[in-house]
Amino acid sequence: MPDQTLRMSFNAVAALYAEMRPGYPQELIEDVVTLSGIPDKGKILEIGCGTGQATRSFAARGYEMVCLDIGSDLIDVARERLGGCKNVTFVVCSFEEWDPDRCFNLVISATAFRWVDAQLRYTKSAEVLVDTGALAVFSNRHVRKDEGFFAEVQELYRVHVPEWHEAPHGNTSAATVITEPGRERFREPIERRYPWSKRYTADQYIRLLSTYSDHITLPGGKREKLFDGVRGLINRDYRGRILKHYEAVLDLWKKKD
Repeated sequence: MPDQTLRMSFNAVAALYAEMRPGYPQELIEDVVTLSGIPDKGKILEIGCGTGQATRSFAARGYEMVCLDIGSDLIDVARERLGGCKNVTFVVCSFEEWDPDRCFNLVISATAFRWVDAQLRYTKSAEVLVDTGALAVFSNRHVRKDEGFFAEVQELYRVHVPEWHEAPHGNTSAATVITEPGRERFREPIERRYPWSKRYTADQYIRLLSTYSDHITLPGGKREKLFDGVRGLINRDYRGRILKHYEAVLDLWKKKD
């Protein structure tokens, strides 16, 4: 079962999460729609909608959406960002505890699937999908971590957070080589990768780090010393700006016939 303290930590920084966490490439959204085969007026369940980074792209297409999240503050921000879209219903509830009252053409989970209990996430996803339905899991993964600033900053983590072997830079791929219950109800996943990058000032990068669960839950004094060191490194040796390379990762499973 995922660490519940980490899992709940995002709710404490809901506004900052909405500001700093990136969305997803439009090509990825298009591929989810095309590969899933969702009909024009189809129904989507979103697991872990957060502040709506992915929700907006699907809601704008007119799909009927039910969006779950355990963070009430996160959902409040998502509601505001979507401007009261009448085709979207937000529910403060975990996927594990949620009691479905309908079936869906598509289940999506953006950067949240890893927080769902591995013993039921595939099984329950399959149960709430129509026979022709699909599960789309996607996230932004940090790549090229072993060069430039991202290699050099490891020393600061070793000094200030020695219990971490290396600095986390966001979520890893949703795909897993471990067979989990319910995986057998889906065909082999269709995999897509979308490279992109973004520049951050020192302050922007600190704000981004402040939305990562492991950084949020660091003791305050330790976190501030780490952030002071990171900020100083960027300003001193990288002229105040760094380039972070991402790879958006999509794994889409169609239900077996």
